[in-house]
Amino acid sequence: MTATRMKFAIDDGSTNVKISWIENGTLKTVVSPNSFRKDWKSAALLRGQAVYNYTIGTTKYTYDATSDKALSTTHIEYQYDDLNLLAVHHALLQTGLTPRDVEVIVTLPITQFYRPDDCQRNDERIEAKRRNLMRDITLNKGELFRIVDVHVMPESLPAALSHLLNSNVNEFTKSLVIDCGGTTLDMGVIVGEFDDVSAIYGNNEIGVAMVTDATRKLLAAADSDSSYLVANELIKRRHDADFVRSVINDESQIEEILRKIEIKIQELGDQVAYEAKKFAKNPNRVYLVGGGAHLIEAALRQAYATLGDRVVTLDNPQSALSREICLYHAETEVEQVASPQMVEVGDDE
Repeated sequence: MTATRMKFAIDDGSTNVKISWIENGTLKTVVSPNSFRKDWKSAALLRGQAVYNYTIGTTKYTYDATSDKALSTTHIEYQYDDLNLLAVHHALLQTGLTPRDVEVIVTLPITQFYRPDDCQRNDERIEAKRRNLMRDITLNKGELFRIVDVHVMPESLPAALSHLLNSNVNEFTKSLVIDCGGTTLDMGVIVGEFDDVSAIYGNNEIGVAMVTDATRKLLAAADSDSSYLVANELIKRRHDADFVRSVINDESQIEEILRKIEIKIQELGDQVAYEAKKFAKNPNRVYLVGGGAHLIEAALRQAYATLGDRVVTLDNPQSALSREICLYHAETEVEQVASPQMVEVGDDE
């Protein structure tokens, strides 16, 4: 990496963008939530806070962390549209670095990156992702990073690279990687230390959005903020009584809301476990990554009970993929790895 052409590894998921880079020997990671709506926000209302008003073509967008009018990103088309372009540029600004020419390494869900029929690269979709991120975008009263090159990698599988290299696996070991994200469930079977990818599977209808959408409806019924960001934070911090009371206005509904969230989490875990066992009945290891990893962990440990501690939830699973991609493409030595930082709403799990 050079000062003029830094590289950023970006796992640009539908709920959050995870961005990693190397700065003075330290691998840094920021998790930037996606919460954009159309039209611009007035700076006068924000008392000195940064305002992010963007324009793509003739359409104006703004970053609005808690807006219940935030545009949905929980669909596969997000990978190729304005919201993806917004999310990547907004995440770059959250690094705190001075805007400059940069190269980015971004991701596509497995079923978009590979053709399901023959496990070969889907060059058409990969190129569509590249072209989308090379489009023009402007920031009102501000400067953006200039993306001069885009590389695309598959989601989930590279996240387990370091673990595989340090786990004494042999050429017969089959590792199942399960990535439960906001919109998609991606799975792949890796042979050995990454000698081969023997099978892939993706489902665009299973993801944390199942829990998020239900939580938004519950919050709205309790006269509370029902934005995607608040709903996801409530799911993550549902055991924090003070936080729960701070976001649910009708306190008489708290117990019922938490009960229904737990039911939805169980349903998500059961669906993922069912799909996993159907896809890979007897893997030697299972690695859980993605923002939903902690939500599905209990169900997967039960589904693969004979594996015991070989069912592994990676450290900071939400941002594991961007960190591993950054390490894989590193051109300078990494001396330490900093804890991931979540923009505005707390640290990564």
